[in-house]
Amino acid sequence: MKDESRKKYAELFAFNGKDNILDEKDFGIVNGSITAGIQYSAVVCVSGLWAPPFASSDFLLELTLFGEKIETSEYEWLPFAVTSKGKTQGLEVAASTVLIPGKRAFIIEVSLENSTPGDITVPVAIAAAGGMDAVEKWDFQRPQGDSAMDLSVDKSVLMKTNKNLCMITGTDLGEVAWDTSVSRWQTETIIPVDGKKVFYIVTALGEKDSAFEDYQKIASEPKKAINSAQEEFERRAAGMFQKLPVFEAADKRLTSFYYRSLVHYLTNRWQVPAFALNPFYSTGSIKGGCLLSYLWDFSEGWELHPLFDAPAIKEHIKQYLKIDITSCFSFDPITGGAVGPWYPVNQEKIIGLIYYYVLHTGDTAFLNDNVNGKTVLDWVLYHATFWDRENGEAELYDYGMEGEHHLELRRGYPYNGEMPDLNARRYQNYLRAYQLAELAGRKEPYLLERAQRVKLLLKEVLWNKREKWFDFISAGKRDTRYTMQMFKLIGSGVLDDEELSGLLSHLNEEEFLSPFGLHSLSKKDPAYDPADIDNGGPGSCSVFPPQIIERLYQAGLPDIAEDILERILWWGTKVPYWGDSFTADRIGYRGDTPLQCTIGGVAGAQMIIFGMFGVSNMPAGNIRFKPSPPSFYGDISLKGLKMKGKSFDIAVIGGKKVTVSTGSLTRSFDAGEACEYLFDSGNFVLNDNTRI
Repeated sequence: MKDESRKKYAELFAFNGKDNILDEKDFGIVNGSITAGIQYSAVVCVSGLWAPPFASSDFLLELTLFGEKIETSEYEWLPFAVTSKGKTQGLEVAASTVLIPGKRAFIIEVSLENSTPGDITVPVAIAAAGGMDAVEKWDFQRPQGDSAMDLSVDKSVLMKTNKNLCMITGTDLGEVAWDTSVSRWQTETIIPVDGKKVFYIVTALGEKDSAFEDYQKIASEPKKAINSAQEEFERRAAGMFQKLPVFEAADKRLTSFYYRSLVHYLTNRWQVPAFALNPFYSTGSIKGGCLLSYLWDFSEGWELHPLFDAPAIKEHIKQYLKIDITSCFSFDPITGGAVGPWYPVNQEKIIGLIYYYVLHTGDTAFLNDNVNGKTVLDWVLYHATFWDRENGEAELYDYGMEGEHHLELRRGYPYNGEMPDLNARRYQNYLRAYQLAELAGRKEPYLLERAQRVKLLLKEVLWNKREKWFDFISAGKRDTRYTMQMFKLIGSGVLDDEELSGLLSHLNEEEFLSPFGLHSLSKKDPAYDPADIDNGGPGSCSVFPPQIIERLYQAGLPDIAEDILERILWWGTKVPYWGDSFTADRIGYRGDTPLQCTIGGVAGAQMIIFGMFGVSNMPAGNIRFKPSPPSFYGDISLKGLKMKGKSFDIAVIGGKKVTVSTGSLTRSFDAGEACEYLFDSGNFVLNDNTRI
């Protein structure tokens, strides 16, 4: 692929700083080997480095001119770099802070250009401070690494060591003097009329020998290092679309939403020799927070993951089966060991991951793989029946106080015991387990019986006809929690017409809707907490609205789906990456969590492909297309949707006509119809069984 094309793909993920609403504490860059905090208010300021298994959480590198920071006038973000501009006392200042691929290192290119009528003598200072540690535990919080290090200075190279750990920073600025009392280099440089001075600052860290080798290689050819980083990112961005479809829409907000969602495949993919899995897809990434794999978050892209990186997804699934997900919710990136308590959604998540992996890859042999003494299919059946009685009967399960790990509400109002949304998810668990067993050549009819039993009990025991909602029962007491989790049941088959209509009646401005999104808890619920954005208040976890929108599309409710989608389109234009939660009553996000770059963010693009475009991979092996004509987005298209060895292009034109093609084969049909591609015959068939 030519460089021009690769640059085009990379630019899909560029983000203009003028639109950024992220606080500096949540802002950074990452490249799969190292992540750095960036203080975007200054043209050059790096704050904190995390390069697993090493961390320098108090690291600071800052450039000042004339004794002051250079205030940023404009900047642009890419996952691996930030370019900034500013002005001070007649100088045009530009800088690029770039992470070096495959290295625990970064380089800063600084350009000072004289825009005055005379020569300028510029006092320059480069502050470089911070300690470092090797970190064994990478958990929810950003790891701390700030142990003091021995210092040695050789002209323009600063080396800090602590046993075998090393951090090196150097510059080619020229004759610089190190002032230990303030931890900075100082010098003066003269820039003539119409002149420009370009210099570089390099930092590398890690074990002593490798850090020194990396530093020397980068510092000896700084421009080459920057160009190589740019080329590598362009290659990765272009490579993404060898696997995932290119999306186009007349409404650019929707296009931005799609690509801003996909950026998380670039930011959260790590290739670190010390990790248990390579590649490793972290829950978070920016500035080292949440750098482990949470099952609940990783699984939110279960339909899309197999299209993007099937081999890695397979290994992540196996790792989750190796640990006891009946007593934890995540695994550590270095040891692969279990972390945290049991989350009651775990069983749905692991079954869904396996289900879509097999369905979207056709790799049914995976179901016979042995993991810790059981086949993958045996694990599916184990988790599908996890709550069943010993005699095999399916009853509503009482999650007890463990249920508090579901919504984690903060104000003392309970949601535990026999919870409707968790019990209702079991219905689809049974059905998916049954379908997977069939694909493996086994018949397990009891799973269908238990699914119907749970569906029946859900209506008989927990449905509140007056409230048009489901109650929960805790310690024998009935209560109601109006959580958005109930909307995830739409399209699953567990709801009858009365229940579906009842739930939808609550999707209104007085309860769940606001101008900028969907509330996680009804505004009328007594447990509603203005400070609890993700599950209990004025917003929601960022993966939830796209999932609900997708289910609404799949259930044939495009008007409601589009109404919610239009409210959250700002997600694609106001932040470079998606964090834990977004607010719905205003444009904002949850800022009290280090999870500011979530792998679950890919659920947005997943929703467009499998919801708006109505793509579904049928258990029989065929692929079905039923796009929902957009009412306000104009024409839309997907190009290069690759499933089971075939590549499909789909276009919706004028909201009325749909075209699907693969190779030289094309089928046009009216919006509202369904078209299915039959792998056995290589033909398209409409929902009236008319073949082309």
